[in-house]
Order: sequence, then C-alpha cells, then structure tokens
Amino acid sequence: MGRRKMLCERHEKGDSQSGHSVAAGGYHAAVSCDPLPREVRRDDHRVIRGYAVGFGQWFFFPGIEPALAFGRAARMSFDCSAYGVYEAAHELQFCYRHHVDERVLLLAGDNLDRKPGEVEHLKRFVQGVKEAPWSAHWHPPTGYLTDYANGRRVKTRQRSLPL
Repeated sequence: MGRRKMLCERHEKGDSQSGHSVAAGGYHAAVSCDPLPREVRRDDHRVIRGYAVGFGQWFFFPGIEPALAFGRAARMSFDCSAYGVYEAAHELQFCYRHHVDERVLLLAGDNLDRKPGEVEHLKRFVQGVKEAPWSAHWHPPTGYLTDYANGRRVKTRQRSLPL
C-alpha cells in the first residue's frame, strides 16, 4: 500500500475557486470538491466539515450561523462588492516532504447565502453570542445563559429569551 499524497502534491499552490486569495487563512489552496470528504481526526491529518465565506479572502467556520453573519457583515462594508457562503471542509495534513502542516479548503455546491431562512440562522447566531458573550468560538444556543468559571463553560439556570 503506497502512501497517501500530501496536500501540496494534490493541489496547486494558490489555486482558488472564484479567485479569492488564500493568504488570510494560510491555505495552500481553496478548491471545488463535490462530494466533500468525511471528517477525519488523527494527529497528522484532520478534516473538519463546516462552511466557508469568500469575499476577496477565504474564511472557514464550523457552523452556518457565524458564516452567514460574517458574510453579511462583510458585504455591508464599502470594501466588499460580493460574497459567497459555501458548504466546505477544512483539511489539515502534516507534509512529510516540507515538515509543516498544510491546509486546504474544499468547497462544495452553490452559494448558501441570501436564501429563504437566512434570518433564522442569523437569529440563532445572535442567540448563541448572547448566551456565551465571553467565548471566541461558536456555541449553538442552548436556551440558557452561560458563564466562564475556572477555565470552564458553565450553564447557568438563567434562561435566555428567544429573539
């Protein structure tokens, strides 16, 4: 059984769907891939499924809620003339040739932004932020406010009001 090809061997450096830069995320490439690969969680290889936002650069999010909010906010800037949100997979693999972690963004399907139901996703985003305002990571809403104590997330008994 031969070894699996490294990301640098499978993808052209700088290759990017829609011409967006791959520099911001430190990606080797951002390419179309349908269907997306299954999730993998090993020490030398990880594939995490989520959503990508492109508007001159590519950014990856684990949930559709923060991806849609990010894309919508970017489009409201005078510096952004278009954006797209896509189902995606973030692939990270240690390259034994270059002795570094290489990252590729794999994109599938059509734009998911500006569709019916987008407002519900944006409400869930705000609700998640309201429940965990201390967190830099996306946490889906639980219906309860959270606190941060001794380095751990703690669910309080205080219900969060739905939007």
